[in-house]
Amino acid sequence: MVGIASNARHNIVGLLAKTRKGTSIMEIALHLGAHLTDDNQLRKCLQTNADMLRAEGIIVPPARQYLDLIKDAANHISSGAAAPDAFHHICEAIDTPEDAKRLVFSGPSLLSRLPDVLDGVQLYPKAARRIDALRKIFTGHQVEIFFAIRNPASFIPAFLSSQRAQQKGLEASQISAEDLRWSTVLQQIKRAWPEAKLTVWCDEDTPFLWHQLLRQISGHTPETEFEGSFDWFDTVMVAGAAEKLAQYFNDAPPVDEDHRQNVIAAFLDKFCDDQKLEIDLTTTDWDEAQVDILTEIYEQDVESLSSMPGLHLLQPVEI
Repeated sequence: MVGIASNARHNIVGLLAKTRKGTSIMEIALHLGAHLTDDNQLRKCLQTNADMLRAEGIIVPPARQYLDLIKDAANHISSGAAAPDAFHHICEAIDTPEDAKRLVFSGPSLLSRLPDVLDGVQLYPKAARRIDALRKIFTGHQVEIFFAIRNPASFIPAFLSSQRAQQKGLEASQISAEDLRWSTVLQQIKRAWPEAKLTVWCDEDTPFLWHQLLRQISGHTPETEFEGSFDWFDTVMVAGAAEKLAQYFNDAPPVDEDHRQNVIAAFLDKFCDDQKLEIDLTTTDWDEAQVDILTEIYEQDVESLSSMPGLHLLQPVEI
């Protein structure tokens, strides 16, 4: 695996071959992406509050402690080898305390390398195989998968603009944009891991769902307040607006989730930075009409998710 020296890889594989040791059933939260959605903001916020969450038995380890280990174990399994002690050694690597009840792992690279996210005709074409490997790593535990999707009208240009994705050499003319469906990826995930809970949301709805996502992925108690939980809003609002939003909620805490989302909507109406939301189409030959077509297809695809068995579609309240 890229980023792991060969001797480190050898040591990891050796660990995976050791005798299985007993571990209690744990809650596992896997935030698997999608790529190009939150720029690791969710992981950063959870990590900032790791000590507080640890006191509740919720472990949010630094990415450096688990990303390469989980990816290497998954690759090992996908190659046809067994890794019966993978989970035990992951717990050792992240120094899991005996009273831990929930482990939170966040990183789109757990599902795929960025260059492999799109092959021109399908999103995440290798998802089923990787999910099957992850299922074998976390077998016997209560797993929840969290996954954000993004309008292909903005996702594809962002993908083509990424230096890492450019390694693939894929061009806009080679992409069947109107045929791409997130529902296809999610169906593959459910088939490969039917017993895992699957929660999905649209990246475009993240401003309204942000605090709800932090709560659901971490599994923290409702009264828990997160440090830095408003920093994300700097990515969509003008300078200083996120601080104003945080101060507003500090002075007048929301009475419920509906109230919170309505206040956020009002702040977005007033302080949204349109330049931060602009789509750079220079990597494609699309015009606005094509963007509208892709957006309509995406909205229809999202609507189909609400009736997909075993999938929970997280959506904002009616505003």
